[in-house]
Amino acid sequence: MKNLQGLHVNIHGQDIGRMVLSMTMFETIRGNVRGSMVVQDHINFMDTFMISTQQAPIKIEWLYEGHMFVNHFYADGIEKMELDKLGKKYTIHFLAYTTMNNQLTIINKSFSGRGDEIIHKIFREANPLPFGGIGVYNEGRFFVDSKAINTGKYVVPNIKAAEALTNVVNYCYDINKSPILLYQRLCDEGATRLTSLHDMNNTEFSVYNQTGTVTQKTTFILKAALAGASADSDGLDPDADIGTVSKFLMDEYNKDFVSKIASGFYGHKVQQISIDKTQTKNLPPAELTSIPSTVYKLQDNLYDNDAKSIFSTSCEPESYAAQSQKRRVFNMKMSAIDVIAIPGLSCGYSIETNSGESNINQSKTDTKYIISSIQHRFQMQDGKHQYSQDIQLIRDGSIDR
Repeated sequence: MKNLQGLHVNIHGQDIGRMVLSMTMFETIRGNVRGSMVVQDHINFMDTFMISTQQAPIKIEWLYEGHMFVNHFYADGIEKMELDKLGKKYTIHFLAYTTMNNQLTIINKSFSGRGDEIIHKIFREANPLPFGGIGVYNEGRFFVDSKAINTGKYVVPNIKAAEALTNVVNYCYDINKSPILLYQRLCDEGATRLTSLHDMNNTEFSVYNQTGTVTQKTTFILKAALAGASADSDGLDPDADIGTVSKFLMDEYNKDFVSKIASGFYGHKVQQISIDKTQTKNLPPAELTSIPSTVYKLQDNLYDNDAKSIFSTSCEPESYAAQSQKRRVFNMKMSAIDVIAIPGLSCGYSIETNSGESNINQSKTDTKYIISSIQHRFQMQDGKHQYSQDIQLIRDGSIDR
């Protein structure tokens, strides 16, 4: 772990950073940022400032290796409260503004266009932009990194915005037949992203530093720590240990491979039945295997003016291939435990690993991975907050065969 240069946690105008014993913020390519913090309360802060009838806004900012990060959340409840004569210790949970907005907004409206455009429109219904701005806490920002090739119409039937978004995201894929995911990065400070797995894999994490007119690019590799070694004690650059991993753990490597083949993870041979046209099509597989699958195609003229449903291609081999890739990419999962934190590192990037450079432990597992999630851990030690990361890495293990 390395020390933060500063941590501030502001709730209702009060900075309780010094009261935070530990804090975890979790980001994943499967959703929005969330977290929790353990607070040692000797000033009766909870009873004075935490009003039970409304959500408390939380502003968290920290300075690490010269980089400042600011994120805004809503408190989502308190638990595990310990009471004694000196005060209280409890855990505060918090979530992203967009999570709350997407859960509380009901959508009863129709949308048309590409899949990514429909997702953006539904998102905007739940997270409207104020006049001339992007939201008080950047929650209105929306980045489309990958465009969907699905087009059509979606009539949202009076459901939560979160459900409507999930419905469309699950069936969207880009020009590379790669599934698209909706998520947040901690480094984006409240913004939401739409990115395909293909583009994540091709976006390598780098840090750019400006020195005068020269821009220097630094690319990090997750590397195993040498037992007993210390960058400081060896007289090396004190920043050279950034990205050092205490332990690599291969969580899964093509586990239950046979049952996954049988379930169609590696390809379907689709028999498509069009009820409105009374016809059956046998479509060639788009992947490695040809597990039979019978599906019923949506009617082409489902809406007026020959408008097709955004889900009309869900029975096509390309759609099956995209869904299979989304499931298959989690076949090979590796964890990098207790990493000396890399400033700005977030999910949705790719990064290489180096678990060692000997003939014994160097293997095909040392390669490029997609960062699927990161648990950012802040721990109070001797009056200072230390920062480390636990990183979940994924890739399609089938390509190693």
